[in-house]
Amino acid sequence: MALKDIRLIYTQNKNTDLPLKVIPGHFATSHAHTNYYVDFTDVTKVYRDAKKAAEVLSRKYKNIVPVDTIFCMDGTEVVGTMLAEYLRDSHVARGVNAKKDVAIVTPELGSSGRLILRENIKPLVLNRDVVILVASASTGFTVNKAIETVKFYGGVVRGVSALFSKIKHAKVKGKEAIEVDSIFTLADLPDYKSYDFTNCPACAMGDPVDAVVNGHGYSKI
Repeated sequence: MALKDIRLIYTQNKNTDLPLKVIPGHFATSHAHTNYYVDFTDVTKVYRDAKKAAEVLSRKYKNIVPVDTIFCMDGTEVVGTMLAEYLRDSHVARGVNAKKDVAIVTPELGSSGRLILRENIKPLVLNRDVVILVASASTGFTVNKAIETVKFYGGVVRGVSALFSKIKHAKVKGKEAIEVDSIFTLADLPDYKSYDFTNCPACAMGDPVDAVVNGHGYSKI
């Protein structure tokens, strides 16, 4: 089955005109199968869209939540950099992030499958107030992994932000739930589905996987 045409969905939520670009199909990530690929290439790579996304996400933290480090997953470094700029450019004279230097950190994937930080990067997380930024949160797997990593390296998770999120909260090993703040939600894409790969309806019907997805994008099979 060939991939269907890219479908653009426009939303007015949170006063943004950013498009939600999705491709219907049968997609496989490392831990789930989905019926859409949510394409954030423009938002994560193009200045104008990245700036718009960062401005929306900054509203949760700007003057009230301390942020020292933005922990970027899924290629969100450009958005993270813009987010840092919005956080420090406070309109409130005593906003907690006004004129603060905010670090942008991206973990590496170690040989064991764990996320790791090198020795020179660890001080940017240790005892720091950290916001985790992901492109898409469908099952919570990536978000939970990031939370565990920040805590492992001694950081304090102050928030989780996503461009698109199916989940409203993330939990780590039964501990406290952390709200996932996002620009787009299931309200914008109500027929979005994700399944464990052992319980995928498309697989059960014999439909082949169209493409494999990771943080860099998708590759057709």
